[in-house]
Amino acid sequence: MIDTRFRPRIQKFFDWAARPFIAMGFSPTQLTLLAAFLGLGAAGLVLFCGFSCRAAALGAGALSAFFDILDGTVARATGTVSPLGAFLDLILDRIVEACFIMAFAYVFPATVWPSMVFLTLVIVNFSAFLVAARLFPNMGRKSMHYEGGLVERSETFILFGLMLIFPEAAGVLIWIFNILMALTAAIRLSRIIRFAQKESL
Repeated sequence: MIDTRFRPRIQKFFDWAARPFIAMGFSPTQLTLLAAFLGLGAAGLVLFCGFSCRAAALGAGALSAFFDILDGTVARATGTVSPLGAFLDLILDRIVEACFIMAFAYVFPATVWPSMVFLTLVIVNFSAFLVAARLFPNMGRKSMHYEGGLVERSETFILFGLMLIFPEAAGVLIWIFNILMALTAAIRLSRIIRFAQKESL
């Protein structure tokens, strides 16, 4: 929801932040890989250091979120938007999410079940997202149709940050997020079904 509703209001900041990276010759793919590296680094810090390194994990996660936004901004500013770049970004995002939630569940076994449900819902939502991207016409600036939802990438980063800050509440936080993900999946699937039924008439 944050990405869809509030991103346009702060996009000017990222347009400004992208300028030095464009001047230095960074490609969108390089920034995508950097975002993934930092996200995996955050997961690794949780896995191998536990919460003695949670400040570092928070910092790595925040930088990962920053570059995850910046890669698309650079792509649009330099005219290098491509479906391949978009799919690479989407796939690496899911890998980072999976690694982080698994690392957290390993350190805090009490969160194993909500984490398993989280991963299942990520698969369902990602599948619905890709189907919608294939079916619906692209009316935005991205390289494919972007199907928004109650929870998107920004909310996921916020969840992970809250889990690091309040580890004792992590299980409850994940369950709340899972409910929102389930609602997002239901909304996306209902739109796809309605669209498919309309096209078949």
